[in-house]
Amino acid sequence: MKKSLKKLLTVVLSVSMLFTMGTTAFAADDTAAEKSATTKIESTLGMFTPVDDTIKVTIDKEKGTADVTFTTKAVQRQYTKIALVEQTKSNAAKTKAAVKGDVKKEADGSYTSTFTLTISVSKLGEKIPFSLYQKFTKSDGTKVDQWYNMENQHYLTVGFSPSVVTELTSAIYYQERTAGTDALCAAAKKGWDALSDAEKKEVTGFGYYKDEEEEKGGYEYFAEDTGDASLDNPGNADKIGSYELLVASFGTSYNDSRVQTIGAIEKALTKASSKYAVRRGFTSQIIINHIQARDSEFIDNMDQAVQRAIKNNVKVLVVQPTTLMNGAEYDELKATVNKYKSSFRQIVFSEPLCATTEDKTTVAKSVYGASAVDAGFKDAEAAAASKDTAFVFMGHGTSHQAKVLYNDMQKIVNDLGYQNAFIGTVEGNPEDTSCEAVIEKAKAAGYKNIVLRPLMVVAGDHANNDMAGNDDDSWKSQFEKAGFKVTSQVKGLGELEAVQQLYVAKAKAAIAKVVTVKATSISKLAAGTKKVTVTIKKQSSVAGYQVRYATSKKMTKAVTKTYTGASKTKKIIKSLKTGKTYYFQVRTYKKTDDGKAYSAWSKAKSVKVK
Repeated sequence: MKKSLKKLLTVVLSVSMLFTMGTTAFAADDTAAEKSATTKIESTLGMFTPVDDTIKVTIDKEKGTADVTFTTKAVQRQYTKIALVEQTKSNAAKTKAAVKGDVKKEADGSYTSTFTLTISVSKLGEKIPFSLYQKFTKSDGTKVDQWYNMENQHYLTVGFSPSVVTELTSAIYYQERTAGTDALCAAAKKGWDALSDAEKKEVTGFGYYKDEEEEKGGYEYFAEDTGDASLDNPGNADKIGSYELLVASFGTSYNDSRVQTIGAIEKALTKASSKYAVRRGFTSQIIINHIQARDSEFIDNMDQAVQRAIKNNVKVLVVQPTTLMNGAEYDELKATVNKYKSSFRQIVFSEPLCATTEDKTTVAKSVYGASAVDAGFKDAEAAAASKDTAFVFMGHGTSHQAKVLYNDMQKIVNDLGYQNAFIGTVEGNPEDTSCEAVIEKAKAAGYKNIVLRPLMVVAGDHANNDMAGNDDDSWKSQFEKAGFKVTSQVKGLGELEAVQQLYVAKAKAAIAKVVTVKATSISKLAAGTKKVTVTIKKQSSVAGYQVRYATSKKMTKAVTKTYTGASKTKKIIKSLKTGKTYYFQVRTYKKTDDGKAYSAWSKAKSVKVK
């Protein structure tokens, strides 16, 4: 078949999560077809006309699919079904079940058919072959009821526009990882790369939640230069041995800061922990998606990181959070990891950065001293003597009871003699840490110059935009409006060696909590009627035993029972199936601060139930 005879339908759509775009009515010549800048429908044969204002695309962020809806119009033919097809040298076959169309006869005698095709977002921007099922009567009275040219299909292309990229980006600005996440990330980057420089500037922001006015995404999502991502180690290598130190961070999409803070902390931990393989997990899926879409760097979320540890046969998992406090994020982290506790011999949670007064004092001295030197003072003592300059350290803030950290830090900097240091928070929680409250304090004290610096592990979005940005509501702008001369130091706590070493000390303390639990074995298995008595070899200095059993040698779908106390060693397992062979294993455990520490499972033994 000559190329000129192939039917080509190309749809270049402005896509939203759910919206309708106007289209150009069909015309055989290119001039009419190009009247719309964002939507173009062409057909070399002109067998049907797309109806105005009917093209609609819905993106499903859960599945990573796009529902493409459009209406065709034909003078005589009724198009009742549509199917995606796969062309071969001799023929073409439907790749999935045909989709029925909603056929209507119009007043002028023509027929319209409305179809909705579901495609993977990975197919956006590509030429997709499809075929239509047609019904009509020829001029000689012959009735046609068949697929039209299955081997000589129509082609559908859902192209990229600024709106397409906006909505794909919106779909991955989502805290939950879904089955469609990887495809959406790839499609968003593919769409961005397909845009011209002028089109890229038309990509708009969007609200994270529907009731929020704050815009996320936009041109900067892909275009902002945050450093070289290739310098970052995602920390997701396999085959790491039996001991893992999992560094859990919120994360940041600012590449330079990620390398200089989280990466630096991980390197310090690696240097100090030769027995433990250091790996990374982020708690923010939104940040993970941003890095993946923009830089093709794959970082595990916490579920993925722990699942990877299980796959790697890690026996002891020590979790080192880089959070500042025992707040909501720390609680959520523990809940996520503890879902998998039965897969490890022991899980130990290390402390966050500012767990004790001593920790807070170390952080306060370190950040104030570094800020003083960066501001041009000889040292902290010289900076503290200044009558003109105040140092404002901006934290995140929280409604969690752990918010007392910020008030504690204010007291500590004052007790250290840093009377010109003020602790603030983006969220303004506690209330006396809001930007307005800090401005009033600085005014009342008579300071003229303000040095802004984040009280956060990384210098990410909050530091670059909420603190040092040029928007009217940034801290920099608000302090300038209040009459202060402002200097911004966009550096995270993780860059400071004293902070890195504090994490090292905490990790070592956590590792010291790892206990050795002496293993046991099965002394005897005795089968009874629908039951088995398991006799365990007694072990002293343990808190109890676990018995697990299954009908599979590999212990697939095994049932585990836990028994408190070490003295009683006979355990009766009931409600078993007569005639079935069961496999049994036992192990011991000790109680720890984080739950239980287990021995290895014993060698499996089997018995047939009576």
